Amino acid sequence: MLLFFKRFYCIVLFYTSVCCAYAQEKTPDSSDTNQEKAIITYPNKISFRLALNNDFNSFEIKDPSTGFGATIEPNQELKTNFSVLFRFIELNIGFIPSFLDFNNDNDSKGKTTFFNLGTRFYFKKWMQSLEWSRTKGYYVDLPGINENVLFPDFKIFRIGGTTSYIFNDSFSFRAIFKQNEWQRISQGSFVPTLTYFYTEISNGEDSGEDKSFDITIGPSYFYNWVINKRFLVSGGVHGGIGYTNTHSQASHETYSGINYQADVKLGLGYNIDSFFTGIHYNYRSFYHNTDSSYNLKDQHSFLEFHVGYRFDAPKKWVDKIDKIENKYGL
Repeated sequence: MLLFFKRFYCIVLFYTSVCCAYAQEKTPDSSDTNQEKAIITYPNKISFRLALNNDFNSFEIKDPSTGFGATIEPNQELKTNFSVLFRFIELNIGFIPSFLDFNNDNDSKGKTTFFNLGTRFYFKKWMQSLEWSRTKGYYVDLPGINENVLFPDFKIFRIGGTTSYIFNDSFSFRAIFKQNEWQRISQGSFVPTLTYFYTEISNGEDSGEDKSFDITIGPSYFYNWVINKRFLVSGGVHGGIGYTNTHSQASHETYSGINYQADVKLGLGYNIDSFFTGIHYNYRSFYHNTDSSYNLKDQHSFLEFHVGYRFDAPKKWVDKIDKIENKYGL
């Protein structure tokens, strides 16, 4: 375990050194000029964004000794995500509204409830995201068994986030995620990212909780391809390696080891000054290689469709945010 921490520390030190060295090579005047040419910003606009997606985590559990595996997953097809964006601030809320709860198989797969809160903000080249989520109600479709195994009290609580450094000033990360900006000239960027999550998993009050902490670091690359002034194709990949630690209250055991992460993101967007829309595909997977008797893969792939509208922010809001940005150098 000591050897692992030494290797992990070297990886963190390497990426930090690269980021600092690269940033020192950039001259502020040239980067500011290139950024204005390549990116359209909306500093005095407030954006509202509404999205529909099927973003739910599933867990693939496999016993290496026997080869037996099963996937535990929620019974829900769609949820909605509402976002408010202004300057460097993004606020997100996700839930399952009643009009989307159209499943007709709750008897066979159980009922799933979901709620999450999130935020993302930017400080010069840095991007920070934070997320809190709670999902309850899962089922398992076991091979050779006619009926699903239901876990109505199976609950997952998760809190965490990501810290990213964007090398290229002419590349708009915001155009990919929430379309709070728009890419004018095709650009790509290397984006090293640190990801960290704390998770609690329980199956009823008497079962005890499994508490885990995961942290990974690794390189990412994203690219915005401008088809014309209205349409944009975006894509990116990320690979990370890190540390995972899980403590089980039921067995009073602690498992730890190496954690691998893989992310893929593809998207198509449309934009005018007051309206924007798009569709995105996302895939994320955490593979936990611990010293326990089973392997766990935490994964989710989903498709998202969104629409958004921008309107002029009240002058008092603009003046207030100007003072904050000037004071803290945002």
